Amino acid sequence: MRYSAPSDSLTPEKCNYLSQLTFQINPDVLQKFPPMTVGALVISLDDPSCLDALTDDLSGKISEIARRISDVDPITSLPAIAVWREAYAAMSVKPSKFHSSIEALLRRVKKGDDISTGLPVVDLYNLISVIHGTPMGAYDLDKLPDGKITLRLANPVVDKFEPLGGKADSFPLNDDLAVYAAGSEILCWGINTRDSVRTCVDNQSRSIVFMSEATSGAMADVAQSALSDLAGLVTGLGAPGVVVQDVQIADQSHPRISF
Repeated sequence: MRYSAPSDSLTPEKCNYLSQLTFQINPDVLQKFPPMTVGALVISLDDPSCLDALTDDLSGKISEIARRISDVDPITSLPAIAVWREAYAAMSVKPSKFHSSIEALLRRVKKGDDISTGLPVVDLYNLISVIHGTPMGAYDLDKLPDGKITLRLANPVVDKFEPLGGKADSFPLNDDLAVYAAGSEILCWGINTRDSVRTCVDNQSRSIVFMSEATSGAMADVAQSALSDLAGLVTGLGAPGVVVQDVQIADQSHPRISF
């Protein structure tokens, strides 16, 4: 939202880079969304195709979820969607035009659409996102301009955003909009609506940080559970060249985390 892996994918240099990765929720976002919680999970792997076995196992659960939400009307009444619609309104964007990632996925699932992308990493986190009912995204650590990611309000004057599969003017910036960023580079618009083409995961991604966020206390545990599920599933593969770090949580009381 991604295969012969390079043999040096877990070199000391890369491990040192990962140890310097930091994430922070800025005070401006915490002022707007005091309950904001962000979970982060770093995984390194030699061959993303090893995740195919997991996506095959999880795909069967999607039809069950589709049946469960088939009679929900409107779909926006689902708590997993409603809470994000409230958040988007607070960011001065139209929730009916800009959908959170979980709303976009659940709409497709309800219609019976295939949500697979052919990219093992993306397919895995999309499936877990739907199963748990929480947004989930990922960034390629090797594409970041530095080892720092921040969730902050946008600065329309200096920020740059190159949306994946879209045009920048279709995703206007405003002072109320929360974004993931590295310096002036926006990694994801509207917290979880659209990733940047410059930092998204792809077929070559080997070191990845997965994020799941919540703007309410009730959904914070769901986001953490989704990431813990992902960590457990990948660890359980027992695949060579896979390193799964502990899930870390940033919130009002602990806004900065590091790996």
